[in-house]
Amino acid sequence: MAWVRASTKLLSSWTQVPLSVLQRLNPLTSRRTLEFLSTSSQITTVYHDSNSLKGPRSTMAHHSIQFTGDRFADTGYWSPSTSTANFCEEDYAITKYIAEFINSISNFAYVYFALRHTGWNPRRLDQMSGSLLMVGLCSLLYHVTLRQGAQYSDDVSMLFLAGALLQRLFCSARAPSGARVITVAIYAAIGTMAAIYMSSGNLLVHVSMFAAMLLLIGLRTLYLINAAHPASMREKLRYFRKFGSVCVYLAVAFLLWNIDFKYCHELRRLRTMAGLPWAWFLEFHGWWHVLTAVGAAKHMNLVRELCP
Repeated sequence: MAWVRASTKLLSSWTQVPLSVLQRLNPLTSRRTLEFLSTSSQITTVYHDSNSLKGPRSTMAHHSIQFTGDRFADTGYWSPSTSTANFCEEDYAITKYIAEFINSISNFAYVYFALRHTGWNPRRLDQMSGSLLMVGLCSLLYHVTLRQGAQYSDDVSMLFLAGALLQRLFCSARAPSGARVITVAIYAAIGTMAAIYMSSGNLLVHVSMFAAMLLLIGLRTLYLINAAHPASMREKLRYFRKFGSVCVYLAVAFLLWNIDFKYCHELRRLRTMAGLPWAWFLEFHGWWHVLTAVGAAKHMNLVRELCP
């Protein structure tokens, strides 16, 4: 945990936000999470006219995102929100039963790509497709409800998807005993970090673990393409093009995620000007779901070729 303490110490040196402010923003968020955010997070609080398109107050950081004050936020079936993150899409704007409508239905992209590989037969799900399906369902639950428990399930499902990819990349062609050791090590690490994350409310634990796993997935994939896989140069170039395609999808998805995060005021004004249904195309967090689903599906297909 030294790396977590060091990173949070650096962040806390930038600014401090009183615990009472965070409690007013989201009174049902766990006290442990509020204490962590109060003492360890860089949070920029933006105040603006209560008649503005984005609501009276927003609290934002890459590991704590709150867009509060939406006109229907307190009228929804699942209100009030208890999750640490509440994204730019206006809460309960379409129906009182779904907190973030586009952010919810866009998760069916994960479900689609998970089941498409099986020929629409759930019994044929492999570990990677099953994990992708769980990401879709957990993220759907999270964006429908904006509850803290659902957010934890969404975040942890991402770790298990990355773990499924790592397990396939590192265990293929190994002796059963070696594969078992690697599998146990991967999922023990995921379980440990998930427990630390959920007990502390420290989103940096989740983000750091997930980023490290993605880096390891990328490096292992490149190693298998370049050094380990007995393929012709033409075949290797084909693999590299597939890997490059995955990187493009994920990079564009991450760009849109950041635009949605940093320019919510501007996006909401544009959505109001465009009107429905065109405004839905400017819900960039929904595009994050779609593009990462495509990227994950493409990478899983590449891994299946490299690790039959």
